[in-house]
Amino acid sequence: MAPTTDEERRRRIGILLVVAALLLFAGQMVALALGSLEIAGLIFGVFVIGWFVLRSYQRRRGTI
Repeated sequence: MAPTTDEERRRRIGILLVVAALLLFAGQMVALALGSLEIAGLIFGVFVIGWFVLRSYQRRRGTI
């Protein structure tokens, strides 16, 4: 069975979110290793804000 366009869009968004999370995590680990707590804190803030934005989007769409 061929995936629908909605399933393909969800898959692309999911892959992009995973890649973004991995890149942010790697950036945060590098910042911590170099002792740049400001950058690490900023990246942590992006994680937290992103979490709430994603959950809000899911609630509006009713996909929880």
